Amino acid sequence: MERANTFVGPLPTYSRREQIDEAIAVVDPFSTGAHLAKQVAAAGYKVVRIFSIWDSPVAALVEKGLVVEYCASLQFNDLNPNIEAAFAELISNIRALPFPVRAIIPGAETGVELADALSHRLGLRSNGEEGSLARRNKYFMGEKVRAAGVRAVKQRLCRLPEELKEFIVTLLPDGTTLADIHDLTPVKCVVKPVQSAGSDDVFLCNTVEEAIVAHSRIAGKKNGLGLVNDGALIQEFLAGKEYVVDKVSLDGVHKLVAIWQYDKRVCNGANFVYFGMKLVSSQSERSQKLIAYSSQVLDALGIRQGPSHMEVMWCGADANGQGGYPCLVEVGSRCHGGEGTWIPVAQECVGYTQVSVTVDIYTGGKFFHSIQDGNHYPLKKAGRDVDLVSRHSGIVRGFPGEPLIKSLASFRSLKWECKPGDFIPKTIDCFTRPGCCQLVHESEEQADADLEAIHAWEELQLIDYSVICPAPPVIGAVVIVDPFSTGANLAAMAADWGYQVILVFSEFDSPVAKLVAEGATVTPILLLQHNSKDRDQERALRETLYAIEAQEGAKNKSPILAILPGAETGVELADKLAERFGTRGNSEKYTPLRRNKYSMQNAIREKGVRAVAQQLCRSEQEVRTFFNSLSGGSCVVKPNESAGTDSVFLCRTESEALSAFHKIHGLFNGLGQINDGALCQEFLQGTEYVVDGVSRDGIYKVTAIWEYDKRNANGANFVYFGMRLRSAAGDKEKALINYANQVVRALGIAQGPTHMEIILTPTGPCLVEVGTRCHGGEASWAPVAQECVGYTQIEATLNCYLRPDRFDALPSSPVTLLKQGAEVFLVSHQRGILQDTPGLNEIRNMESFRSLTLLTQVGSAISPTIDCFTRPGAVQMVHELTAQLESDCSRIREMERNEELFIV
Repeated sequence: MERANTFVGPLPTYSRREQIDEAIAVVDPFSTGAHLAKQVAAAGYKVVRIFSIWDSPVAALVEKGLVVEYCASLQFNDLNPNIEAAFAELISNIRALPFPVRAIIPGAETGVELADALSHRLGLRSNGEEGSLARRNKYFMGEKVRAAGVRAVKQRLCRLPEELKEFIVTLLPDGTTLADIHDLTPVKCVVKPVQSAGSDDVFLCNTVEEAIVAHSRIAGKKNGLGLVNDGALIQEFLAGKEYVVDKVSLDGVHKLVAIWQYDKRVCNGANFVYFGMKLVSSQSERSQKLIAYSSQVLDALGIRQGPSHMEVMWCGADANGQGGYPCLVEVGSRCHGGEGTWIPVAQECVGYTQVSVTVDIYTGGKFFHSIQDGNHYPLKKAGRDVDLVSRHSGIVRGFPGEPLIKSLASFRSLKWECKPGDFIPKTIDCFTRPGCCQLVHESEEQADADLEAIHAWEELQLIDYSVICPAPPVIGAVVIVDPFSTGANLAAMAADWGYQVILVFSEFDSPVAKLVAEGATVTPILLLQHNSKDRDQERALRETLYAIEAQEGAKNKSPILAILPGAETGVELADKLAERFGTRGNSEKYTPLRRNKYSMQNAIREKGVRAVAQQLCRSEQEVRTFFNSLSGGSCVVKPNESAGTDSVFLCRTESEALSAFHKIHGLFNGLGQINDGALCQEFLQGTEYVVDGVSRDGIYKVTAIWEYDKRNANGANFVYFGMRLRSAAGDKEKALINYANQVVRALGIAQGPTHMEIILTPTGPCLVEVGTRCHGGEASWAPVAQECVGYTQIEATLNCYLRPDRFDALPSSPVTLLKQGAEVFLVSHQRGILQDTPGLNEIRNMESFRSLTLLTQVGSAISPTIDCFTRPGAVQMVHELTAQLESDCSRIREMERNEELFIV
């Protein structure tokens, strides 16, 4: 099921101020944008989160511990080739929200253009769309400022090395020609991405050759914001001190909120390493010139509304620091970034911050209007935001410098961005710093001394490295084939454990690729697509194997330790790759038995294990013959290869069986595959269970037993209502485990996870099907298992391949549960447009409530639930008392029946 790009949840409540029935949307609430969203909420407004791109690589840049409750989350579909259609869809979603949106503000640099467009199109306070590109693209920014008669840096956007050389000639003495320059010709220039942040890939070059090399490292590559660089920007080198001028504007009136002086130094082979920044007084002559210049730049770029974060170089000063002039480096029409770690410094030293004033102008502007002199701010104390610099690369053992920092007279706070066991590189930009700290003191001299003390400790005293090495020690890689659903969690856990991860997709443009658990993110060293369209699959397999082995593009080649399927679609390819690579895996010989439900049942029957009566039918006559052979008068008709209850029909008459056959044969199933015939099976009477297990070298261990709750609903016979964890202590559960052992052996499953569905009939267990992969369902069940069992199938699977001692320590089955747990699948009995979700607050207040996954949203169509692909959501429940758990689950069902959960 494709995850919706809009989510509206129950409205959060805030105790600090009365809730206001209006919302403010923050586009890309990353970095300081998360603090902006937090302060919007604190002001009593609802907060809407808008993502400007799918799966943003900078979404994690949020200060640890900062939590914001969003009442709605929307995504702009930047992948849609029809951008206007994407805008129309997002604007429609905004207008469909059950509350008015008062303002749309960019939270991070990536959100500027979208915020401009949305606010303009919705008639809200806006800088407009016309000049938006020049507010994001550094090249167009400089040219527009120059066109307005304001001093701007000399520059050129170069897509080819030849263009770079042509520009370099303009930086050399008059009369120099292309023929006069060569690789070693001295020239000082800056080469950087057109759109990025921090000092990401900013190179100071001293020769033509260095500039060409820098260009090659930038052009066409992905930058720190996840954007592909269109060429590289070449600029004259501006010598001098760099300042930040932070302002907030309202209807073209610009007011100063802070001036910071950057402390960038040459270090670790990089020219622009952030060592920190300090607040400076607005009273000096230089500050006043910076303030006036910055207003000229804002006017030139049409920044009339909202925050601006401007970097300005003070050039041309003499040896005594006298004289000189300002020149723009770049400006962002958003708040000062850096994850907002500077905010408490500004608050204590000035009394307000750019974030607080930004929120103010969009909520009435009372404080903004109270600022009498927009060219000054009070500086009550000396403030520093210090970037810690790792002088070595290696494995972190500890932080002996932490107590030293905390003992400083000006110390306020400290945040590490790494932990023991992590490999950290030498710091070369804001993305590679190991941490930061904040200093405030009455004395400027004391604050400066403390900053220098911290940097002096960096060489040997700040961080203890167990190993100092230029690159991470050789560690193995785990290959996940089709990292969808629970496979995403498998990949994320492997990465969390310190292993490299390679992600392989078994087919092009898989329709289930978006079934990734929320919050399960991982950065692979390699991302591959197996050529499933190649008619010569042996050749395609060789190409995929070569790509995994070569790891071209990866910084460091890693040995392959395991190849695992992440989802049902990845089982076959994972088996083949593992066997050819020589890693632990299940033999290819039995792969068809583990993927094809018809062959699966026949294989266990041949081994003397109870199996269901069945026939794979490709014609109506075969359906009739099988149906009439059954003594029970009912059969199940379903796809031979699929997942969940996708197109599973309970048929009581021959005509129903024929109708089901025509709904399956030759059509696409839920996994995006064309059904070859339809599988007809006897209908098994009894309760259905899931037995999740993991095998290592033939030793099979059960990690969880779930009792399914499937019922007839909405005209469908097998609607998932939920599942309940069971201990392995009972006689029924022991019979299930014994039977599961037989099935695993019969199918040659010696390694890895199994997800087995079994019906406990009056005459004993009988297999429905088994998948040689982890339990799916987007792993929403995993937190329940973790709390009730103490571990999960995901963890046990990785232990099997990577930490055998931990696998050995696991019990053969969970005989005793720590708590009682269930996952309740929400079932809709309604059809229409979802207007509200009043029952969700009651669910959240239940004693056994743990979490809620909602797969629909206000303003979207909702239909009666007929399978796992049409359920509106799921609730994870855990409690010490069985009675309480059952009472809460029953109440949810009552709410569904009485239509108290959803209003359509």
